[in-house]
Amino acid sequence: MSSDISKFIKKTPLKSLQKYFEANNTDLVQEVDWDDDESAVGKSLLQIAEAAVGEKLALLKSDSERINALTDELGQSILKHSVSDSELQEYYDLENEHDRVLWLFLKDSSRFRQVEDCWYTDTGRNGRMWDAFIGPKNISVSKSDIDVLAFKDKIMELFRAVGKIHIDIFERTRSEGDDNQIELIQIMVYREDLPSTQLAFEDESLVSKIVRPVKEVALTYEPESGHIEVVVEGKENRKAIPKIFSETLLKSPIDGEKIPLKRYTIQSLLKQRTLSFDPDDGIESVDVTMLKVAQPNSYNTVTLDVATKEDRSIYDISKEYFGENDPLKSGFKLKQVRISIRFMPDEESRRGKILHVKIREPNGCDLKSKSQKEKLIGDKYLEKWELVEII
Repeated sequence: MSSDISKFIKKTPLKSLQKYFEANNTDLVQEVDWDDDESAVGKSLLQIAEAAVGEKLALLKSDSERINALTDELGQSILKHSVSDSELQEYYDLENEHDRVLWLFLKDSSRFRQVEDCWYTDTGRNGRMWDAFIGPKNISVSKSDIDVLAFKDKIMELFRAVGKIHIDIFERTRSEGDDNQIELIQIMVYREDLPSTQLAFEDESLVSKIVRPVKEVALTYEPESGHIEVVVEGKENRKAIPKIFSETLLKSPIDGEKIPLKRYTIQSLLKQRTLSFDPDDGIESVDVTMLKVAQPNSYNTVTLDVATKEDRSIYDISKEYFGENDPLKSGFKLKQVRISIRFMPDEESRRGKILHVKIREPNGCDLKSKSQKEKLIGDKYLEKWELVEII
């Protein structure tokens, strides 16, 4: 049994699991006595999932993956903003994250997919498939049939594709801290990609079947700032699609000027220094736990890595290990650094969450801003520690 299925069953309240199975996989649970002891029912469901095969197993696994994904902090924030005023009391009465996600999953499949699309888009921000551009401010996104058709045609022309294409345009909110809500227009593009063949059974015979996978493009437009963000494979696509969007749906062409990026400067961490913090932010300690260094003009690197529970600093350990040949004092250049931030225990983590942030020059940082803790480090402390500047 996959870990996703196990997590879904163990984390979801029993009454909601009953609604799910009765709506989606009734055949699997015909013998389950839902009035039995809760632990006994949970054990039965895990045994049933373990024994499931074929399409029933595939459906359960797919649903579990989709539901589990939205139980993180980012997913919960997006989900909350999709709830209407009339649904708020019902939403707040739900028991936990899995209960809330499954509630929408069962209630409204279209809205659930929009929440997934928002999560996919925001998870991709600052990643390898993401780019952001300066666009016109306070423009209404056209939804007219003629303009949407022009947008579709240009997208298909860009990908040199034929086949089906579907466009979703909807309003949404992105949280940038507790008191800062950004109003966005989200545009999702689903298009058929080039066909491929795969083996499949037809009755008792093996045959080749043609399948056309669906590829996604995610766009967001922020009217107040004019920012246009795109998540899609291919550097040239990321340049072209915002221009197509602005030309056809905003009626205001753009020249493709990018939003200024953050540039990281980490060489100061070759020497031990204090990374100060405010305890009121819930931070317990900040330590450098990994340094990757190289000689100038060399591709050969040396990586120093210490455990977060190590009492000594990475600088003291490097000096102890290498003595006079300590690479941190021998003219080496810092290629990458990992900073480990330990937070005090809270409702999210009783032991205290440890957030690891890897940074490399000039534009590499794996901080995704999915949680409030990540946003705190990215928005406040990297600049405070003089490790980032805007270019």
